Amino acid sequence: MRIGYLIDLNKGGYDQPMPTPADAHATMEAMIEEGIIAEKAGFHSLQVPHRHGRTECYLPGPEQILTILARETEKVAIGTFTLIDTVIHPMKTAEQFSVIDNLSKGRLYTTLSRGFHPGYWMQFGVPQERLLGRFQEAIKVWKEAFKGERFDFDGDFWKCEQALLAPQPYQPGGWPIWGGGNANEAAIRRSADYGEAWTCDPSPLMKEVWDEQVGLYRERAEELGKKPLIVLMRDGWVADTFEDAVDQFGTHFIDEMLFYFRQGIYTKNPEFQTEADVTVEKAAPHLVMGTPAQCIEQLERYHEEYGVDYFTLRFRMVKGPSLEATREQIQRFGEEVVQPIHKKYPAIDHPALPEVCRW
Repeated sequence: MRIGYLIDLNKGGYDQPMPTPADAHATMEAMIEEGIIAEKAGFHSLQVPHRHGRTECYLPGPEQILTILARETEKVAIGTFTLIDTVIHPMKTAEQFSVIDNLSKGRLYTTLSRGFHPGYWMQFGVPQERLLGRFQEAIKVWKEAFKGERFDFDGDFWKCEQALLAPQPYQPGGWPIWGGGNANEAAIRRSADYGEAWTCDPSPLMKEVWDEQVGLYRERAEELGKKPLIVLMRDGWVADTFEDAVDQFGTHFIDEMLFYFRQGIYTKNPEFQTEADVTVEKAAPHLVMGTPAQCIEQLERYHEEYGVDYFTLRFRMVKGPSLEATREQIQRFGEEVVQPIHKKYPAIDHPALPEVCRW
């Protein structure tokens, strides 16, 4: 079992006024600092999301901050959670990520997804029809690019003429790819087709649904001769008491849940059918929150009962906690939760992880 940290690239509130240059600079610096602190605190990886066209997003796209973190860190794996590969030409992303892989000496991996937010496709003038085909073609372009030779690609959505990926990735054959699909059964099974791991977002879980989803992924992975790896993202906070953690973190998580509830993300969960259902009391069982012992117990429960191999933790939402409080939380969670778990459980030797990061 291993634990990574997700650097949220949002801050300040949804649809806030345009950030000032001074605010943008200071916030970018603080987000980079989160990654540096997380490595020192013992987290296994750093992950960043993919967002565009919103005033609360200070680093649009994951490529910029990952390029910086490739230089500013030495040991942690670095990756996307997730890259929406339907909005940008796949040769452009291949070039950017190959640079990142080389700068980091082979510590890169990428979680890929089709995406769900129409604003991102609108930002780049991408048609919203047949997005699955666009997604699958982008992966095919990457696979061709990883061969190190010039190639032509004449697809329905992407075209390349005498394309060449140079430099080639530091990792021979390309960096590991994780599956980012959990919206439906087909997306879950498809994650095994193109990826080395299956990832699940921080939404509230229903055990019976989870078991069905994991079963679909495992079955498909094993059909393909792959060893399954289950990745779960959770939000959380460690404090002296559970009540302190609720006070410091609970309201921020509720604001985030409400945003996604309004996007229709929780429609299939009977616990969350109206906005009035989105409460701290109902959300708390789905968080990793409380004392260090409670956080460790929750992570181990997910590992033992849900079969989770790898965790992605997030401590900061759009509206908070503050950047200062988050830095302190990264340090404390790392020392009091992550390090004890990493000492207790063996390293993961799996192709989903860059070879130099299987510690």
